[in-house]
Order: sequence, then structure tokens, then C-alpha cells
Amino acid sequence: MYDVMQGVLVVEVSEHTFMPAAGMALADWGANVIKIERTTGGGDPMRSLNIPNLEAGGFNPYFEAGNRGKRSVTLDLLQQAGRDVLHKLIARADVFITNLRKNARVQMGIEPEELFAHNPRLIYARGTGNGLHGPLAPQGGFDGATTWYRGGLAYLQSKPGKEPPGPGTSYGDLIGGLTMAGAISAALFKRERTGKGSIVDNSLYSVGAYLSSQHVAMASLGNPRVPTDTPRSENFDALVMTYRTKDDGWINLCLLMPKWWPDFCAHIDRDDLANDPRFADQKARYINRSALIAELDETFARHTMQEWAAKLEPMQGVWAPAFSPLEISQDPQALVNGFVAPVGDPGAPDYMMAVTPLQFGEQPVGQLKRGPKYGEHTDEVLAEFGFGDAERQQLREAGVLL
Repeated sequence: MYDVMQGVLVVEVSEHTFMPAAGMALADWGANVIKIERTTGGGDPMRSLNIPNLEAGGFNPYFEAGNRGKRSVTLDLLQQAGRDVLHKLIARADVFITNLRKNARVQMGIEPEELFAHNPRLIYARGTGNGLHGPLAPQGGFDGATTWYRGGLAYLQSKPGKEPPGPGTSYGDLIGGLTMAGAISAALFKRERTGKGSIVDNSLYSVGAYLSSQHVAMASLGNPRVPTDTPRSENFDALVMTYRTKDDGWINLCLLMPKWWPDFCAHIDRDDLANDPRFADQKARYINRSALIAELDETFARHTMQEWAAKLEPMQGVWAPAFSPLEISQDPQALVNGFVAPVGDPGAPDYMMAVTPLQFGEQPVGQLKRGPKYGEHTDEVLAEFGFGDAERQQLREAGVLL
């Protein structure tokens, strides 16, 4: 854990992954993040997500991916007594994070004006599905539907007449959460200068649109990208595509600079290609790309992934293996840079997680802290805010706490 957010108190009333990921990033950076969970239904729905090969209600990597490093407090915000507790936390907080829909925010009394009344210096961070305005504003959103499909990403990966592919991971949730953490940091910086709090908004739809930004611009200029099913042999650039190895691995080439061509040929033991007039320059390689693709298909099939890695690592140009998540967790490059790190959790199996992809002081974050158990820190946190044993017991008897 870093210390750049040390002393920053974050109160979070959010569920699933989108805005919890923002709180998690702040926790990775040293903030004290208190996750408020409802007293019914087991708290955050991500806790009860059905995951193949894992025991229901047990260790849950999907919950961990948005909640590590936080503390959990159960609190019924539908009761005035619960809101009174929240207001005491808000009075001392720097940041409030939520992704609940407006009707839920109104019912719980967590709209901006209500919280600013208790702390005008608060940074109010709000995540929505489709933004604040327009006919879709009241609707919720999820990463797959709202970022991937409505945001244009599925279309950009689709083939003519085929079902658009689904997302491979939580692009909108994790990218949206990380960008929100950056926006919160900017708002905190503004507060240091002005003394004033502010509202920061992000939406799953806007994340998808942003990730499609070049194609949105091209389409607006009358040159939209249309799904195609181009044969492999007609790929636009033989040096910017993927090749199968002898052991059925895949290597992606991204040789965007023409000057890398001779060096690439030398490292794949194909100097003959560098001297072949069909491939003498970039224009020739484009005209004869089908022939070059065939040559490279045959060449990469000669060796295993491990053998190719040894040959290509000293190369000037850019290449990468198509890694699986397991390979990432074991990759020496990821480990030495701290891109993945162990999570300290005596009650769970040994596991690694990818860390927030920003580093401070040229140092990795180190060992990560596990996500909180449901309501694990209710007494600890409330005691810090002056709620004594008798008062907490009274709140429990009223159903405000668990």
C-alpha cells in the first residue's frame, strides 16, 4: 500500500464493481476506505455471486477485485438512525462514493445537497449507467451491457452477420473505477486550492464511448468502421498481426516502424526475407502482404513459444505472447515490477491479484490487503467515531446495525 492518500477518509455506499473499483484504487494508494453495506441480503451483491468451482459465500475473487483494502460497516440507511450515523462519518470524510440509482439515493438520503449540508468540503463521486440526463438516466447499467455493447466495443469486434462477441473481462467497471479515482484526486487537489468540495461524475456508457473515441470521430466524419470478415491472408499489415507457434501458442507482432524490418528478419532467422524484393519496403510489403503472411505463418510454426521468446526478446521491435490469466500471475516480468502481488488473507487460499496499474516512487505496492468480510469492521469503525458499546447495542436492537 502506498501513502500518497494517507489521511484521506473515504466513505463508500456502492455495490458491484464500477464505483467500488474507485474506492479500491484509493485504498491501494493509502486512503482509509469505509464501505457501508446494507443490513439485508448479505450486503454487496458481489459477495453472493455464483462462481464456478468456488464455494458459495466463501472466498470470492470478483468481490476482491473491487474491494480489497477496505473496511466494511453494516448500516441501514433507510432508517433515520442509520442516516444519522452516516452523517457523523460524512462530517469527517474527504470523499463520498456511490453508484446507487437516484431513487435509492433519495430514499437513503445520500443526494449531494444532503451530504454537503454536513460537510461542504466533501468530494461527492457518483457513478451512473447512462449519465445524469436524458430518457435513460433513471436506468441502471452493467459493464457488459452498457460499456461493451452500448459503448460500441462489441460492434468494433463483430463480424458481418455474426452475434457480437461478449466482453472477456470487466473493462467498463475497472477502467471506469480507475478513471474515477483519478478524478477524485483532481477534485481533492482543487479543494486544497479553493477549500470547496465538488461533485464528480462518471458513467459506464461514457467509458465505452471514450474507449471507442477514434471510431466515433471517424464515423462523424462520414467514414464509419463497418464490420468485416477479412481473410487472414488479406490482413492490412503482415507485421501487425498474430502468428501461431509450434506448441499452439500465439505471438502478436506490432512492428509499426519500418526501420525494424531488417532486425526482425535477423531474429527470426529469415534474412532472406529482408533481401527479398517483394518485401523491400513498406509499400512492397503491403502489396505482397499475402505472400509475407504465408512466409511468417510457416516460420513461426517451426518453434515453440518458449523458443520464440528467447529469439525475440533482444529484438528492437515490439511483440507479445497471448498470455492467459494464469501465465500473467506467474510471469517474471509482471512479478518483478509488482504488476501482480500476493494478497494477505489467512482465511483464503494463496492467491495473486493484479494491482492498480500506477506506481509511486518507482516502487511496487507490495503485499495487498484482502477485501473485508461482511460487516467485519462495524464496531471498530463506529468506536472510532465515538459510538460507545451501549449506543452500538441500541442501534443493533433497532436493526440499524448487524
